[in-house]
Amino acid sequence: MCRIYGYFGSDRDVRAMEAARDAQLPGGPDRQAHVRGEDWGLGCNRLAIQDPSHGRQPFTNADGSVHAVFNGEIYNFRAIRRELAAHGVRVDGDCDGSVLLPYYELHGDRFVDRLEGMYAIALVDLRSGRRLKLWSDPLAVKSLYYEATADGVTFASEPGGLAALRTGRPDVDPHAVDHYLNWQCLPPGSSLYAGVSSLRAGEHLVHDGHTAVVRARRRTETPPPDGTCTPARLGSLLTGEVERMSLQSAPVAVQLSGGLDSAVLATLLGRRRTDVTGFHVTHEGTHPSDEETYARDAAAHAGIPLEVVEIREAELPELIPPMVAALGSPNATPHALSAYVLFREIAQRSFRVCFVGDGADEQFGGYRRYSTALAATDDAWAERYLDRLSLVPQARYRRLYTPEYRALLDSDGSSRARARELLGPPAPGRLEQLLTFDRLHKLPGLNLRKLDHLSMAHGIEGRVPYCQPAVTDFARRTPDTLKATEARRKRILWDAGAPLVPESVRTRQKQPFTFPVDAFLAPGTKLWEFATDVLARPRLRTDGFLSGAAVREVLDTHAVRRDQARLVWGLMILELSLLPLP
Repeated sequence: MCRIYGYFGSDRDVRAMEAARDAQLPGGPDRQAHVRGEDWGLGCNRLAIQDPSHGRQPFTNADGSVHAVFNGEIYNFRAIRRELAAHGVRVDGDCDGSVLLPYYELHGDRFVDRLEGMYAIALVDLRSGRRLKLWSDPLAVKSLYYEATADGVTFASEPGGLAALRTGRPDVDPHAVDHYLNWQCLPPGSSLYAGVSSLRAGEHLVHDGHTAVVRARRRTETPPPDGTCTPARLGSLLTGEVERMSLQSAPVAVQLSGGLDSAVLATLLGRRRTDVTGFHVTHEGTHPSDEETYARDAAAHAGIPLEVVEIREAELPELIPPMVAALGSPNATPHALSAYVLFREIAQRSFRVCFVGDGADEQFGGYRRYSTALAATDDAWAERYLDRLSLVPQARYRRLYTPEYRALLDSDGSSRARARELLGPPAPGRLEQLLTFDRLHKLPGLNLRKLDHLSMAHGIEGRVPYCQPAVTDFARRTPDTLKATEARRKRILWDAGAPLVPESVRTRQKQPFTFPVDAFLAPGTKLWEFATDVLARPRLRTDGFLSGAAVREVLDTHAVRRDQARLVWGLMILELSLLPLP
């Protein structure tokens, strides 16, 4: 797990590479190195987890004609190493990244199709023509930002690292505000800045010194329902994935929310290892969303200790700005703050690996919005579904825009119009249509990007078993009725996980991992004072995106009725995100 950066096609001096290195240092504190050639450079900050004594980056082949850097984890690397050995290729050590360059030399660009894990890979191939190649894993668990111009390509794991390689300050992308309010984040392929993109799930970029070509991963048709997709098979699959994802010698943390997904992981880890610790975050005061009791029950059932971290109200104004900076891209979900604090505490207790349950709902139909959409009988269900994914419904957030900004979006195409297109491709059933949309667009942009940036800001590798390719394949083959119906959601995972979780977790109502923003944003609280101070800043208004009168109306309404907390929070995060890059 690392932070990577580089350029291709036009030269950057050593100081630019060092600045990109320093901007991403928390995510790779163990070793920093780069290699440069004629008009190209690759750099890596390493977080050494699997065999720290080997796997030094950048990787270079024997004759110096191919160089690579890599961020992520390859969980089938030992099988790849055996395959390479059968072809007479010896790979020293037991580091997963060490197999990548020889595997590329063996299979060419298609080598990524054989990788199982999460990754962002950058490779410079100087043989028979110079080329830069970038890859993203099938769900874009690991972020990679890039800027392609007539002069070449710059790239980095984080926007701050990319900014260090730029030759000038970027302008805010005029569509970014609309993207954010529509998605609660910036969707894959976009960023806050004009001209800066992020690799989408499974994308592959190639630059030959003249032009950049981005290719999407080949999508297979949704497989027919498979009768072998049973709860027992799913339980066996998850057991195997957790086993091979936990081979390193370093101790393991698991984020325990108190729900099914993380409780299953905790038990599977507890069965395999004796050095697993659960971590749970609570919030000062008494809140309906409190899940500490369930988390304690899950930890006891798994046979692991539990560390409980409390977020205090007085800390919020000091916690939010560094959280926003760590995200690098605005994210409106309040529980991002809970995740930020949780990873900070995990790092302070000297852990470097944390398992999380992200992706289970998108794979197996766990959200209430799926049941609601399945129950709909009119043609407006898709629009209502997209409204559920927005910070507030489209009709409300568009009222915040200035007339000029609305006119720009209406002429250029709004984020909602693009979301309709992405949701539109038919699938064998409505549920798979929704899950495909969420897996490829919502999950990477909102949850996985948040996980990548907030965990790596503290030198923690977040591992996501539910996002493994084998789990995605299993979920796509599972009949819809075993995933979600109007009456029951995530049925097959509940059945598979029943022996792995305590009765209190099995019988509880589903509740998302959350932050009680309604309580903490009450008028008169420290968070309210902080938020109103932030929204008094002029950036969103003076740049012509939002109407000052409309923003004031939101604040005034919340001060009287306290029903605008999510919108106030989201606008505050956006305003803070627009602070100039260094």
